[in-house]
Amino acid sequence: MAFGNPRRRRASLGVGWMLAALVFAAFLGAAVGLVWQNSSWLDEDPEHEIVTAETPGG
Repeated sequence: MAFGNPRRRRASLGVGWMLAALVFAAFLGAAVGLVWQNSSWLDEDPEHEIVTAETPGG
């Protein structure tokens, strides 16, 4: 004699939603990383122009 209902459906693990969330998080993280890399926010030292030689005739 078997216990329980043999036709009972198992709960879904939501693998598709987890995969979609992982792809979305990777895309969002890459986009934020590129914006952070190309921005000048929180730069400690401002860039200065370095003059190596005087221009003649000035």
